[in-house]
Amino acid sequence: MMAEGFSLSGPRPWTFHNPTRVHFGVDSRSAAAGIVGDGRALIVATRRGRSQFEADALLSPVAARAGTIWFDNVQANPGLADFAALADRAAIDDVRAIIGFGGGSAMDSAKAISALIACRREKLSLRDIIGQPAILGNLDFPPIHALPTTSGTGAEVTPFATIWDHEARRKLSLAHSSLYPATAIVDPALTLGLPEDVTIATALDALNQAFESAWNRNASPYTLSLAGLAIQQGMKALTALAEDLTDLDARARMAEASLLAGLCISQTRTAVCHSISYPLTAHFDLPHGIACAFTMKAVVADVLAERPDVIEQISALAGYANAAAMIEHLDRILALPSVRRQWQAALTAPVAVKALAGEMITPGRSDNFILPLDETRLLRLLDRSLAQ
Repeated sequence: MMAEGFSLSGPRPWTFHNPTRVHFGVDSRSAAAGIVGDGRALIVATRRGRSQFEADALLSPVAARAGTIWFDNVQANPGLADFAALADRAAIDDVRAIIGFGGGSAMDSAKAISALIACRREKLSLRDIIGQPAILGNLDFPPIHALPTTSGTGAEVTPFATIWDHEARRKLSLAHSSLYPATAIVDPALTLGLPEDVTIATALDALNQAFESAWNRNASPYTLSLAGLAIQQGMKALTALAEDLTDLDARARMAEASLLAGLCISQTRTAVCHSISYPLTAHFDLPHGIACAFTMKAVVADVLAERPDVIEQISALAGYANAAAMIEHLDRILALPSVRRQWQAALTAPVAVKALAGEMITPGRSDNFILPLDETRLLRLLDRSLAQ
């Protein structure tokens, strides 16, 4: 019997709201100049991202406009200190649009900068904003236009930004509906050239988000349908990309899967795997997607044992003959050399991993999981995952 809230024909009330206008497809970035408009723009990217943007024939006209300014020192897992100097730059006062170009860190940085600009008159720091997100409700934000160059985070369609307190080794979340990007331009061609480890790690983040939105107390018929499509596209794409990183069709499938998964978590948020992942990234520098995937096999086993209806439903929505076929495909993906190599390089001390258990039950993530997550279950998930 399907549990209430997880049947597509169930009576449970639900809502869906996502204001981001999406442009998807190869060469869709050609629309960027018209979408951004003529006002002063701030482009947020890494140094590598800036070079890619300026060298791109379809994007370079945006970069060449008079008055365009750059924040081009985005780091992986951006921290509070990374934005402190920017808050004092007078040049950002008249910014009319912000372009987040890159992976999740660049898009999260664009959202943080938009919030900082909105709060300049109140002289609030980013830490203040994270602690009091309600203050953002009545402020004017420069619109954010997101152009992802990885297929993973889905940040182009969510109102969330991850900011790290590196001194405390803690992940912080900036969340407010004003931080939804106005536009997402998802062009799979921008992901060509990504190296293997980054391609696989970011793809696993997207795949994990789709699953996390399914074994989630906030799931709805709409998010479940999107999650099924994301899993279907993502599993096929990841398998193909493991064989050929230049496969543009697989890149397109993966970009679409990431976009769909982002739409899912914009409504449900993430759950148990993400909750466990944050200390693994903070303490062991494990890439986010790999850290999220680390416990997937163990979590699937628990959900299958205690809520088989959820796994059966999502496998059907993803186009598999049965749950066993989907799980077998997922197991093959999690056994990819790139995945195992990154786990084994970072997580060399099981005792140290398990010592972080107290940091792995994160409010707003772990409590979205459809199964109760206590210390006993958590340690069991860690033991199984470490034994992979």
